[in-house]
Amino acid sequence: MKTYTGGCHCGAVRFAVETDLTRITVCNCSICSKKGALLHRVAPERFRLLSGEDALQLYQFNTKTARHFFCRHCGIHSFHRPRADPNLYNVNVNCLDDFDLEAEQPNIRKFDGKNWEQAVQSTSLD
Repeated sequence: MKTYTGGCHCGAVRFAVETDLTRITVCNCSICSKKGALLHRVAPERFRLLSGEDALQLYQFNTKTARHFFCRHCGIHSFHRPRADPNLYNVNVNCLDDFDLEAEQPNIRKFDGKNWEQAVQSTSLD
């Protein structure tokens, strides 16, 4: 397992995750597709907010279960708490400082968030 650090564009929000980054999820739901987020799920004990709690803004919609956080200064979405399992974190791999998507070539899984109810029932969320 490796520790990755990341954050928003302006640097106000900083976090670290300890994980094996072998799989990334691309979701086509309304918010993920507009953000262009590449997601990787981590357990709460493997996520640490290093700085910027006061810079985080919360956005919620629909069922208001998912908690989408973004930096109030630069607007970048670094992580969220997903609707499918609000105890976990989904980090935006594009916000990691030390991860090279092309070099690492993780397994990229597509999640049909446009049809969330059906997709979550038929997909392994690990």
